[in-house]
Order: sequence, then C-alpha cells, then structure tokens
Amino acid sequence: MKTYAPPTLNGAKLLGLYEPGSPEWHEERSKGIGGSEVGTILGLNPWESAYALWAKKTGKIPSEIKENWPIRFGKAFEQPILELWAEDHPDWEVMITGTYEDEHCSYRHANPDAIARHIETGELMVIEVKTARKTWETAPPAYIAQVLHYMGVLKIRSGVIIALAGMTWFEQEVQFNQFQIDVQNEMLSSFWHSVTEDHKPAWDGADSTYHAVRAETPEIDAREVELGQLGIDLMKAQEGADVASRELTKLKSQVLHKMNDAKWGTILAKTGPERVVSRQFRAGVPSLVINKKGTTWI
Repeated sequence: MKTYAPPTLNGAKLLGLYEPGSPEWHEERSKGIGGSEVGTILGLNPWESAYALWAKKTGKIPSEIKENWPIRFGKAFEQPILELWAEDHPDWEVMITGTYEDEHCSYRHANPDAIARHIETGELMVIEVKTARKTWETAPPAYIAQVLHYMGVLKIRSGVIIALAGMTWFEQEVQFNQFQIDVQNEMLSSFWHSVTEDHKPAWDGADSTYHAVRAETPEIDAREVELGQLGIDLMKAQEGADVASRELTKLKSQVLHKMNDAKWGTILAKTGPERVVSRQFRAGVPSLVINKKGTTWI
C-alpha cells in the first residue's frame, strides 16, 4: 500500500513515519496527545482513566503498552481490512500516512490508520480501522472522538470507521463537527496543562485510577498516616458497598428463581420488552449475567 505523508498537510506538520510500538513511536507519543488517547481524556474509555493516562504522561508509572491478544489481532487485521474497504470503494486510493502535529497546537498529534484520496476530486478522507469481539450497532463514542480529532488536526472534513466486529463487517461515516472538535480541544488543553504543570486530574471511580495509584508507590514503609475525614468516608463507603453487595446477591437469587429454566429476563421499557439479564453457563452451571447498558423503564 502506498504512503501519503507530505511534509505539511493542510498546515499540519509531519513529525515522522513511525512503526507503532517502536521506541521512536513511544518517544513521539510522550510529547503530545494522540487520537487514541482522546477518548480516555473525555472519559469515554472503559479501560483507562484520565488519571491513569496522566500518570503515564508524567512518568509516574510505566507507559509501555503490553501487546495482548486484542492488540495483536488488531494489528494483524488492519491491513486486510483496509484492502477489503479499498476493493469496495474503487473511487478512493487508500494510503498509509505518518504522525502529524497540529498547525497551531504542538501537543495535538494525529496518526490515522490510513488516508484515502478520491481519484476524481482529490478529496481526502480519514480512515480508522478497528476490531472487536462483539458486533456493533454504532461505533463506540471514543472511536468517533478519535476520528474527529484527526479530522480537526489535519483539516480533513471526511472520515470513516471500518471494523471487523464480531466477525461482521462494520462501516460508519463520521460527520465533521467543528463544535464537538472545539469542545474536545478544550478538554485536551486542560489535560495537557495538568501534565505540564504536574497537577493531578480530578479523582474518579475508575479501576484504572486505583491501579495507577497503586503502581505510583510500590514500596511499603512501616509507618502510619492520619487519614482524618478521608478515612471516615472510606469506611462509610465500604459499609455501604457491603450492604449493596448483599442486596444485589439477594436480588440475583430471586431473579434466578423466577426465571427457572428461561434464558432471558425482560422488563417493560418504553420501547417494549427489553432483555436485562440472561442465564449463561459458568463452570458448567447457569449463572445470572446482567446487561449493564442503561435503559429507560416504565
């Protein structure tokens, strides 16, 4: 596949052509905010919090990305997915590209998976490739924010997300939205200020924040720290969590009993019956699995 990486692209400056995961790639990544980090900063990433990303950017915890199976699958399928899209869109020439820096903001970086150029009009389009275990009805908000970030940095008004999601082909156009890009940029500015000034982002309830704080101080010194009201709040929260956990377990038992041998449990939502729980085998015995997606019930 051809490479399209001019020294400047609609004002954006080319920083380089880096192999994802290479030392050079990590070094450049540490100097700014890339598209894959935008969803984290906006609170749209279920796997990483803004605090955890801040701790990596400030060097408080390691920033290396472990190549687990989902990441390895994604890298392996990226090229074939791009080729399949190109076959279905012969009017577009698909090309890989480099990492760019925003014309007016040096920490805003863009390195989309590919850029397509319309053969007749010369119009450019940002392409982002994804893989997922489950099928999608629509692209996750973090991925839409990622593509909008690229469109904003590169001043390209067309974008598309293509994916192999649950062994199903997925394709969604991303509409250019300057208002949303501006809102994102404001949040990126606040986050980058917290990095450069070494000022912690707001605390949140994400598991990744807790694990980041754990990793910040791996040693244990035999001394005491007076916690004050914070300690009292912690004990109250633990007591409340214990009560809520027992109540949840009781309700799960009651729901399992009412479902008997049924696979799904429903409630009456405004749009009609909606499946909120299912019985699925765990270690050979049916267990209750709760659909955590929000719903509006009557």
